Amino acid sequence: MISKNIEEKVFFMAVPYEKQILIVDDSPESIELVSSILKRSDFTIRVAKSANSALQLLQFRLPHIILLDVTMPEMDGFDFCRLLKNDSKYKKIPIIFLTASNDEESIKKAFELGAQDYVTKPFKPAELIARVNTQLKLAQRTEELENAYKNLDSFCYSVAHDLKAPLLSIKRLIDFLLHDCAAKFTIDERELAANIQEKSHEVTDIIDHLLEFSHAGSKEIHMHKIDPRPVFLTTYNELRALEPSRKICFHIEELPCIYADPILFKLLCQNILSNALKYTRKKEHAIIKISCQQTEDYLVFSVKDNGAGFDMRYVNRLFHVFERLHSESEFEGTGVGLAICQRILQRQGGKAWMTGQLEKGATFFFSLPCIENFADDTIDNNI
Repeated sequence: MISKNIEEKVFFMAVPYEKQILIVDDSPESIELVSSILKRSDFTIRVAKSANSALQLLQFRLPHIILLDVTMPEMDGFDFCRLLKNDSKYKKIPIIFLTASNDEESIKKAFELGAQDYVTKPFKPAELIARVNTQLKLAQRTEELENAYKNLDSFCYSVAHDLKAPLLSIKRLIDFLLHDCAAKFTIDERELAANIQEKSHEVTDIIDHLLEFSHAGSKEIHMHKIDPRPVFLTTYNELRALEPSRKICFHIEELPCIYADPILFKLLCQNILSNALKYTRKKEHAIIKISCQQTEDYLVFSVKDNGAGFDMRYVNRLFHVFERLHSESEFEGTGVGLAICQRILQRQGGKAWMTGQLEKGATFFFSLPCIENFADDTIDNNI
């Protein structure tokens, strides 16, 4: 029989890559069965019989995967999963629920909370090992993708930083040339110099957006409690001042507080509202409305406008760098703003998506975890 001190017991094995698995289950029989199955595939196993004990073990070393029982004392598996997925230190660890039956409601709830998979009891060895290996491979691919993003951030920053100084020099030189010598130019020469000036401005804008994109992906995040309504209002007024003659109806509902990085959230608001103002520019009366709805675990914000809209067939292109659905002659831009929004939200546990219809406007949606789901020790820490 398994030891009574199983909660503190750790099974060590000589394994390649040290594939660490944490089993959280209050049933000694279940723990022993799962452990015996996984031993065959050379996993390093740690065991906890309660959520609190599991949290203590997580302080020392993060596992590659967690096998989590639904029914436990003190805190059940659902609450423990919610706690982990809303804590930046643990949210990336794949969780496989161990459940006693094919209970569709429980399985649905597990996935809604962020679990990656489930296995029903009694366990079939081949199925358990296959599901664990699948999640380990997915986690590895995710890590590789994150590293690729980091390399992209570094590349964007390096290229943008190195190009910005000479581009600014070119921009200043052409500005001086037009200011001092324009009177001596022929009409064609003046037009050529003006085109060079315009293109230098465009390239400088692209460089600035590349730096913003890199900044959004690499900046340390400091989470604070924020009232988003004043941030949206301040940002709107700043952007509105650049186009004082426009007729715009801007309506913002009362919004719930969020936990977010203040600097990145301000940048998010700038990009969202800049987008809405740009694509409503051809409307005689522009309308922009901001609202929010709360689900069980997320706050879902919407920014709706009555602008140019877009064809939903191309919606998957919207959040890619340099992807545009409108020509430069219709609307200016670099195609980086929405990609920046997505990066900002992903780093804070949320995501962005859009709906729209040509000439009937678009709605920008974004989600962030509910403020109640944050553990106290996740606030004001770097993420």
